[in-house]
Amino acid sequence: MKEVFETYPLAAWSVVSVLLAAIVIMTLWEQVKWWWFNTWVRFPLVGRIARLSRDLNEDSSLPGWHKGESTLCLEYKKFIHIQDEHDFNEKVTYLTRAGDNGRKATPNWIWLLTISMVFVEAMGFSYVLAGYTLPGASENLQQTGAYGIAFLISVILVAFTHLAGHELYKSERVNLARRQWNEAGRKQELFTGTIPLARPQSGDDHKPTFTQLCNRVGSHPSYKVTVLTVIFVLLVASLATYVRGQVLERELEARVTLSSNQAGNAARSAAGSLDMSAANVRLPADDDAANRAADRKAVSDEADIDRHGGWATFIVLAFVFVFLQILGVIFGYRWGFAGENSQEAYRDIGSGRYSSYSAVREHYRRIADTAQASLATLQQKMMMHNSTHGTSGQHLSKTFRDFMQQTRLADAAERESERTYAQSVAAQQAQPLHVPAVAPAAPVAAPAVVAVAAVVPAPEPVVPAAPVAAAAHAQTIGDGLHDVLAQLDALGEDKEAKKKLMAQLPEALNASVRDELKRRKEERERKAREADAELEDLL
Repeated sequence: MKEVFETYPLAAWSVVSVLLAAIVIMTLWEQVKWWWFNTWVRFPLVGRIARLSRDLNEDSSLPGWHKGESTLCLEYKKFIHIQDEHDFNEKVTYLTRAGDNGRKATPNWIWLLTISMVFVEAMGFSYVLAGYTLPGASENLQQTGAYGIAFLISVILVAFTHLAGHELYKSERVNLARRQWNEAGRKQELFTGTIPLARPQSGDDHKPTFTQLCNRVGSHPSYKVTVLTVIFVLLVASLATYVRGQVLERELEARVTLSSNQAGNAARSAAGSLDMSAANVRLPADDDAANRAADRKAVSDEADIDRHGGWATFIVLAFVFVFLQILGVIFGYRWGFAGENSQEAYRDIGSGRYSSYSAVREHYRRIADTAQASLATLQQKMMMHNSTHGTSGQHLSKTFRDFMQQTRLADAAERESERTYAQSVAAQQAQPLHVPAVAPAAPVAAPAVVAVAAVVPAPEPVVPAAPVAAAAHAQTIGDGLHDVLAQLDALGEDKEAKKKLMAQLPEALNASVRDELKRRKEERERKAREADAELEDLL
């Protein structure tokens, strides 16, 4: 890296500047996107207003609007998160009852700091593991492999520490709820059922706060990730210190060996250079041994000093490494949410941009005013273009708020249609088709003859068996017809489901249902003709 900056300083600093600019843009992306959109909308000649003003065609999907007007309003609508006050308050209620009101997601600068820590850790590990990563490989290949392994270890550590911090915060909220439950005498249930964000938050209004929290966070603390993180951090710190120590011992041993060899070689060279006349003159053995021992002791003392200093440095580095992991745990504990759906609720209410619904309305007003100004400019240009190239004398007066109101009505109608259809399908599935069986006509027994000693009244007319069976059959068909017609009405406009229902009917009941549907259709057509005739007479 240093060589790159020294060799190509302009290119290197250009890359750094681009990366910094990208980081700033990513951090302020919403503001940058809004600024660029408005700049491009008002750009002369080729901007959105300049191009849309030339399109004078009407929008068939929105009566009363031109294509240019609806297109511009749709593009501004993308910056508005339509949300009613009840929905906003429901999400705030969820965050409050989960104990996450006031908390925020992890900021981008924290993630940037974490990435920097990962990079520093990878650099430190790479030098430790370089000699043991790929034995027998070249130095460059060993260094590359060491970078990869160290980076993987650092990423795993960052993930574990972040999850451990989040787990500690969540467990703390659960322990707080349990402590409140114990102080209240355990008279009520601690957990009555999970209440997700999609359900109404009023389901546990009558419950105490600790029950409301457990319904959204959970009722049992957990420390599994925290224990695994502690074990992994201590293991990596110990092994890294051990490997550093082994590398140091190897270097010191090599240095002592090299110094001893150099001292021996120097002594032999000095002895060989003596004059031949003094060839037989040698130092006493004791003095020679003392000199060599002094040299070895000097080298050994120097190695011991380096050994103690190196091990002290490695211990400090181990403490720094552990502290960095603790800092990662603190980051995970400080930011994030305990509730199962708190992240979604926080995002839906603007990710901390809105403190109340009035702030949402204020944000909407700012966007609506800007959109209305752009729409008014577009309408003015469209009318000027129409006066030059068109033939109609239209005066465009639609507003952006009119567009939003029309969109809301269309969305509400669509939701109501979906809700009605879902209810009809649910009703059909909950009440399976029941077609009464048509029982065969049973023979009517002849009336018994009773002997009466007193005056015998005039006998009642005897009803024949066949008319009685026909009446029973007609009653059964009538009941089945009523049930089937009710189910057909519940299906609404789903023709396929209606056809499937009709195919399951017995032949006699099917024919009766068809006759009734024909009668209803003729009745509707008759009423329509009468209404048309009445309208013709009035006009």
